[in-house]
Order: sequence, then C-alpha cells, then structure tokens
Amino acid sequence: MGRDLFTEITPRQVRYKEAEFTDELAEAIESVAFLDEPIFEEQQPLQLQVVDKLADMLFASDMVLDMLGDERNRVPPHLLALQPQVQRLYDEINDLMKNLTD
Repeated sequence: MGRDLFTEITPRQVRYKEAEFTDELAEAIESVAFLDEPIFEEQQPLQLQVVDKLADMLFASDMVLDMLGDERNRVPPHLLALQPQVQRLYDEINDLMKNLTD
C-alpha cells in the first residue's frame, strides 16, 4: 500500500533520508536529471504540437507495419488483414506532415 499523500513527513524522517543521500548519489542524480533545465517548458506553438503527435502516429504505424511484415512470426490472418489499412494510415499521416512542415 502506498503512502498517503497528505501524511506529514517528520523532521526525523528527513534526517534519516539525508543520511542515506551521499555526495556520490547526488552527483549521479545531477548527471542524469538535468536539474538546471526548467521543469515546465513553455508550451510550443500549436502547429509544432500537431506535427509532434503526427510523428508519434507515423512512428507507431511504421512499427505496426514492421510487426505485420516480420517473417519470424506467424501473423494471424485477422491481423494481416489490417496491413493495407495501416499502410494507408501511414501514407496519409506522412502526407499531412509534409504539408505542415514544407
């Protein structure tokens, strides 16, 4: 069971956790956490957000096409039947991205 978010953390608990937090650990966290970057970036313009989501969809549809075309696995007929539709989706998304980025 997780900790209740409204439970107060005592000073004793803080001191206990501080004792576990070594300089080596702090350096390791700083090296991967990018603590100097803002946590909340400014919101991107709408067109960039749309292009980003379309890129996610293009990547996902490409992965689905790869899975359906993978000869190492036996692809059931009901999934293989999706391939033309996924290909059409991929092509349409690709065209949309070209229009938005040209």
